[in-house]
Order: sequence, then structure tokens, then C-alpha cells
Amino acid sequence: MLNRVQVKLEAKEVVRSARSSAYLVTLIYLLLVNLLTAIQLYVSNDVVNYIQHIMPGVRVPSIFVAPEFPRLVVMFVTVMVWLLTTVLGGGIVIYHLGVRRGYEMSCSTLFDGFSMVGKLVVAGLLVSSLVTLGTGLLVIPGIILSYMYRFTVYNLCEVPEMGVINAMRMSRLQTSGHKLDLFVLDLSFVGWLLLCGLTMGILSIWVTPYMEQTYIGYFEAYKRASGIGYIPQEPSRGPDAQDPGAPLY
Repeated sequence: MLNRVQVKLEAKEVVRSARSSAYLVTLIYLLLVNLLTAIQLYVSNDVVNYIQHIMPGVRVPSIFVAPEFPRLVVMFVTVMVWLLTTVLGGGIVIYHLGVRRGYEMSCSTLFDGFSMVGKLVVAGLLVSSLVTLGTGLLVIPGIILSYMYRFTVYNLCEVPEMGVINAMRMSRLQTSGHKLDLFVLDLSFVGWLLLCGLTMGILSIWVTPYMEQTYIGYFEAYKRASGIGYIPQEPSRGPDAQDPGAPLY
């Protein structure tokens, strides 16, 4: 089992040392994701239910009540929102992998996922389908499958030329024997996530990069332990190092 405290301390240091603010990148990412979510809720006419769920008893202004959109429009918007959030999720992983290697990653890195949109979408569909199937049969298999393929996107973002099936296979080997360790790691963030909820998500600007770098720390450690996908870190490139714009491999 990894020294969780040490990995988290290292993650905090990586976030602080990022030469383009990880907090600014996270703010932009969260704004985009929440905007997409709001659009989906509006089109599906769920805004009122959502607001009343998080703020019971609050009277919702009529401006939030959407007209009745055709079912095809609702389905189209739902699919597009899922696609865009999936690509942005890949972008945030690419950003943090670059930061971990000492590159100066700009805010525009968030959109680098569009260069591999097909693989991110296929990976998302395959993993979510397997997890849903496992959860439908019994809850525990679904949880196990979610941890088994936890690093699929990390492998894809690190080596964009890699195939989706190969990325999933590597994730399965990298997490072999470590799923409980990852579960405990997730539990250790519950307090932070509750505080994020209490602050209406504002605290997420600081917590999200810390969590992401912690997960990458585990990813790197499991690659070393398994010998699967391990990529030696480059020597320090100095304060003027720039993101080379090349795949992270």
C-alpha cells in the first residue's frame, strides 16, 4: 500500500509549482462543465427540480422554467453535453500529466482532448457500459470494474497513439491488487467533497487539482510497480521549459 500522506503532500507541491495556475485552469474547466450541465438541465426542463433539490423551499423564478422541447432535441443536447464533458475531462488529465512532468501547460490545454475525441468517446462508452452492466448484475462487480479501468483515460492521454482496448488492458494490469487502495484513497477525499458541496462548489477550484495530482501520483506509482506503461521522468528542464506540444510519452 502506498504512503497516502506522502503522495498527497507531493500532489500539493506539484500544484503549487505549476507555472500556469492550476487553479485558473480548474476554474475555467468547472465553469465550462457547469455551463454545459445547466444547458442540459434547461433543455430537459429539470432546472426547477435541480434548484429545489439543492435549495429546498426556495421559490424558483419563472425564467428558469423552460419551454417543452421536442424529445429529439433533448436527446441531441444530452449526447452533445456528454461528448463535450468527456473531451474536457481528457483535457484536464492532459494538463495535469504535463504539469507533473514540469511542462508549462497553458489554459488552452483543456481543449487538447479534441485531437483524440474519438478515442476518449469510445473509452468512455466502453468503460461506462461495463460498469453499468456490472452494477446491474450486482453492485460490487460494478464498483470493481470502475476501479479496474480507472486509468484508461490516463493511459490514452499519456500516449495518444495507443488503442482504447490496449489502454483498458494496461489499466487492468496497473490496478491489479490495488483496487482497495484506490477505494481507501477515494474515501479520504469525502470530507473535502462535502466541504465543496457546502460552499456551492467554490472550494472545488482548490480541491480538484489537488485530487487530480494525487490520482496521477498513484498512477505513476502503479506503473512503476507493475512495469506496465512506466515512463521515466525527464530531468528538470529549467524555468524556461515550455510545453513541446508533443504527446506525453
